[in-house]
Amino acid sequence: MAVTSPYAYIAAGHHQIAFVVKDLTAAERFFTDTLGVPRFFRFNDVKVYEATYRGGPGDFHIHIALGYAGDSQIELIQHLSGRSIYKEFLDKRGEGLHHLGFIVPDHEKVIADFTANGFPVIQSGRIGNNPGVRFAYFDTEAAIGAIMESIVLDEDTRKLFDRVKRGDF
Repeated sequence: MAVTSPYAYIAAGHHQIAFVVKDLTAAERFFTDTLGVPRFFRFNDVKVYEATYRGGPGDFHIHIALGYAGDSQIELIQHLSGRSIYKEFLDKRGEGLHHLGFIVPDHEKVIADFTANGFPVIQSGRIGNNPGVRFAYFDTEAAIGAIMESIVLDEDTRKLFDRVKRGDF
């Protein structure tokens, strides 16, 4: 199997711009009132299954809010507990742009491609029922100024994202 450059995933188009925030309610208000995101769909105290963090098991909890600005999904993440790349970011930089998310068809291939190109997985997991949403974050910050996340959606989540985009919730 040929190795794909991680930069090809950028060229294929992004899906999500994600921000780490200290207060999800305040961030939702700011993005709605100031930046024009119509509304957010919230997931409170998200349980992450099969979580990894920096090569070991992960155990972190987060709140997530999703909204859309045009075709771009805006994700707001509030770290609640545990060790995570979100907590690292808050401690090092404070609130702000954290990662760019890309919907991909093959989770294992993306991980192999990024790893082969020197960008290891720094956090990963699954949200929701099996298969759920699989995600992996890659250590691309030094190369492009942000972390990259691969996202593999199940059909139920794909439909939910469509509803959120339409404001149908």
